[in-house]
Amino acid sequence: MAFDALAMRLRGGLLAAIRVRIGARLREKLDPEDVLQETLVRAYQSLARFESQSEDSFLSWLVAIAENLILDAAKRQRTRRELELELEPEPAADGVSPSREARRDERFDRLKKSIAGLSPDYQKVLLLSRNDGLKIQEIAERMGRSESAVKNLLFRAMKELKQSFGDTESLHLPPRTLCEDDSRN
Repeated sequence: MAFDALAMRLRGGLLAAIRVRIGARLREKLDPEDVLQETLVRAYQSLARFESQSEDSFLSWLVAIAENLILDAAKRQRTRRELELELEPEPAADGVSPSREARRDERFDRLKKSIAGLSPDYQKVLLLSRNDGLKIQEIAERMGRSESAVKNLLFRAMKELKQSFGDTESLHLPPRTLCEDDSRN
């Protein structure tokens, strides 16, 4: 068949053109031999639309088909990469810079010292509410107090903590609990 003979004769030049057009990043995912085979399949399928002017025009036509295949593969790769980036979770505290991590550790240590300076009742109500996440009713049961007394105790504990530590709303502390032993001390 004439197509096979011509394709075999132009194979080396077409493969070289394909290798030049595939970038390094795409080459990891796209084999030039696969592009060559797909190019020849598509050329054969659309041979009726080819208007021959010379043997060079046939090679140019094959190169154009290969370029379209490479562009399509690059678009799919870029879309896949963008999708992967969108689906990645937000960086955890592990992804922070060492200096920022050091500042967080310093604030955390100051917070622990400020809490340690509070009365035992203030410490307990803070740990039960902020660290353990218990509701007022559960804290009242554990401390043997009324809900109203726990609300007042928590308010006073937060007020005293804020005076000794400073603003407690924007701590941005690393995920740790206040009652765990910190081996870095």
